[in-house]
Amino acid sequence: MRYADVIIVGAGTAGLVLANRLIQDTTAQVLLLEAGPHYPTWALNAPLAGLRLRKAWSWKTQTVPQKELGGRTIPIPMGRVAGGTSAVNAMIAAIGPPADFDAWATAGCTGWEWDELQSLWERATHSTKQGIMPVNPPTFVSDFSLAFLEGCQQEGCEKVDGLTGSQSETCGLFDLFQRYGKRLSTAHALNQIRLSNRFQIRTGNEVLRILLDGEKAVGVEVDGGGSKNIIRSECGVVISAGAFFSPQILQRSGIGPEKLLSSAQLKVHMNLPGVGRNLQDHFGAPVVIQSTTLSPGRRTRWISAALRYLFFGNGVMASNCCEAGCFLGDERNSPDLEVLTLFQTNRHPNAVELASILMHPKSKGTVTIDPRNPLGPPLIDPQYLKASADADLILKGVERIRSIVNQPVLRRFGLTTEILPGVMEGRDFLRIHANTYHHPVGTCRMGSDNLAVVDSGLKVRGMHNLWVVDNSIIPAIPAGHTAATAIVIAEKAADLLKTDLSKS
Repeated sequence: MRYADVIIVGAGTAGLVLANRLIQDTTAQVLLLEAGPHYPTWALNAPLAGLRLRKAWSWKTQTVPQKELGGRTIPIPMGRVAGGTSAVNAMIAAIGPPADFDAWATAGCTGWEWDELQSLWERATHSTKQGIMPVNPPTFVSDFSLAFLEGCQQEGCEKVDGLTGSQSETCGLFDLFQRYGKRLSTAHALNQIRLSNRFQIRTGNEVLRILLDGEKAVGVEVDGGGSKNIIRSECGVVISAGAFFSPQILQRSGIGPEKLLSSAQLKVHMNLPGVGRNLQDHFGAPVVIQSTTLSPGRRTRWISAALRYLFFGNGVMASNCCEAGCFLGDERNSPDLEVLTLFQTNRHPNAVELASILMHPKSKGTVTIDPRNPLGPPLIDPQYLKASADADLILKGVERIRSIVNQPVLRRFGLTTEILPGVMEGRDFLRIHANTYHHPVGTCRMGSDNLAVVDSGLKVRGMHNLWVVDNSIIPAIPAGHTAATAIVIAEKAADLLKTDLSKS
């Protein structure tokens, strides 16, 4: 295709869901552009093995040096492959509390309250032909995960089926984006549409900028492996490149903060100061404890585990490693913290790892082009722990973890020496060991104020035929796992774009 009705930039978690719905529910001709390669089923379908191999299909993105972390740069690898981060993540299908989405609507995002979104979530995850990303209980659960849940109950948490983050002081096993022990990324949505004569996906095509005719998007310029090409759109362009690259593409196209664009010697098509602001992420710290119980996923078992998975589709290779968790907080409807478990860790050969993860960070950062090299990697500055309350809350979570692992059932499991934090003091420990949990959002924020980038219809403010559809539009990060959020956003966008395209 040298032209299409709709060009979608990014075949990630949201982009593939949107493409699927537009092909199934409209007559539009859709072109999907992806910088990475096609989804490698041989490498990523087996959940535990895929988690080991995922670096090969991820962007090498990292932050600028973080002041509150002693100048450390934090790698934040996101999916660079058809399926995006849903192809390389832990497959957790936890959407979060309804109150967090209701807050979006209260803040001016009309139509985004949970009552409107719940049916879209159910549509996406229903185990029928209509469902794009059905969710299922795990096919393998480690002894440590089960012991952890007993410890949470002994510590006062309520155990629930299919933990979603909808309430504080709850624990449980996560439902997963899996089927028959195999990963379900949104790349599997291609199976429903790949034979349509109205659809094409092009991998290995990085979009450099949006082509603009005044205030109207009319196409894209792409780098297809060294050669630049122009592709025209009849009805519009959807940017679905994620919290790092969606603002970067807008800025490179002359849409963003006027001062930044001028410093990069770019023509200012639309002065939108909010492009690249409001970066939020789930940030936390690990608690690592030596265990006398050997991990079921230890390397000495990989051959037998791989054979079992190959012939029966189950066993430890079907695990996502972080099978269980709990959500903590003072308010029943809005958790402040998540505790995530891992039955094995790269930090120590005989240990388990738990994480205290901040759900509603007060620290917010930015993503910008590098004025000296606008086509190079974006400058990512989350300003982790700039708000001291964030550090205090993560450390509070560490203490809750200690309380849980000191319950009788986990003492019997064989947990011994605390390796991290160990003897380290709180802030020093965070400075050295705190890390991202890979949920960057918010850099093309939806809203109605002057710093909003898109309106409630996901249209870029002041522009025509240009939308953003991914986690960058999130106004405030929900207390869940953001692959689920991206899917809901794409389902909502599909309904919105169907209406817009019918008017074209």
